[in-house]
Amino acid sequence: MDTTTLPDPAALSALLADTQAKHADQLHQVEQSQEQLATARQQLEAVEAELVKLANMQAAAVKDAPNSTTSPTSTKGISLILNPAAKCFADGLYDPEEIMAALRAVGIQPQLELTTLKIDARQLARKAVARGDTLVIAAGGDGTIEEVATELLNSNAALGIMPLGTMNNLARSLGIPLDVPNAALLLAIGATRHIDIGRVITSDNNIKGYFLETAGIGLSALAAPMGEDAVKGRWSDVWNKLGEFFAFSAVGVTIQCDDDEAMLQVRTNVLTISNAPLFGANMLVAPDSKMDDGLLDLAFYEGMELVDLTRYFYGISNGGQVNDERVHHRAIRRVRITADVPLAVNADLDVLDKQREWEIEVVPHALAVVVGNGLGLTFPVEAAPATPLLTGPHPMPPDSNAI
Repeated sequence: MDTTTLPDPAALSALLADTQAKHADQLHQVEQSQEQLATARQQLEAVEAELVKLANMQAAAVKDAPNSTTSPTSTKGISLILNPAAKCFADGLYDPEEIMAALRAVGIQPQLELTTLKIDARQLARKAVARGDTLVIAAGGDGTIEEVATELLNSNAALGIMPLGTMNNLARSLGIPLDVPNAALLLAIGATRHIDIGRVITSDNNIKGYFLETAGIGLSALAAPMGEDAVKGRWSDVWNKLGEFFAFSAVGVTIQCDDDEAMLQVRTNVLTISNAPLFGANMLVAPDSKMDDGLLDLAFYEGMELVDLTRYFYGISNGGQVNDERVHHRAIRRVRITADVPLAVNADLDVLDKQREWEIEVVPHALAVVVGNGLGLTFPVEAAPATPLLTGPHPMPPDSNAI
């Protein structure tokens, strides 16, 4: 070995000692920050416990007040965007007036806006933002919630959620109770978090789609809408897509994460990039994903054929977990994926046209949301009135005296 290029031992010793001192100083700063964070979190939990107490007191006062459930006066700055075609309405569990009654019972009288075949939730959300609303409540399934959410980006409005859909993945991830009275109470409590949102960018730097749950490349862009069609009983649509689904084969992709110059070469049928732990049929596609940590969960499924993928995704549906060494997870802020052939991408359930190159990135803390005690939060609201299960049907409504 050529020792002429080695530093002088005394100089190296001094440099090592200096670096160790810098390390000790930096460690001290980190430990102080951790202590400050722990104290701040305790204070936040105390404030949120007080919020819960006051919201319950307000609900009790409203219930005892004369004509409390018939007041026509809207609560200023609050709107309710309701999808009358949501699963709970279709199944006859609730009607829109019962949702309004539950909100009035906790002191919220929102301006009601209904989606129609001609007016979707996005349009109504834009209208609410233009009006200056500070809380926009989306009442419906994940699709309705996602439509409203994307229109609230870069605004002063927070998102409220009244989960009335089939899967309610966002509500389960964010700790929103699935029973209407507790969901309404959570909105009255008003504890918020700023959550991340993912976005899909094309090779010409155009933003093509946002997602709150999961984006998928390859087979996912076929499977996600097929699963939605099956849940909603649109069997002819499922049948029409089966041929393309079974004909799909693995392709070579190049993956570059963040600013890492090293690239991964993978042959796979599908990649998923998740902002939330749940997607589709309550699939726990990214068990460790948090919606408020500034990161996305990249998963690639290496060497797994269609039968393997089917078995795996069936195993993680309904909140299940499967350990398979061929499934690789990585926390990222941005990923660029280049495929040997053009591939479609789904941003949640929106399917984008095929391209060879896609870039997907996180937009940190982009959206204020009223939340509860959810597994998809770094700092859940511990004092929330109820915590939803990861899977299971929408709970039956209580008797009318409970609302």
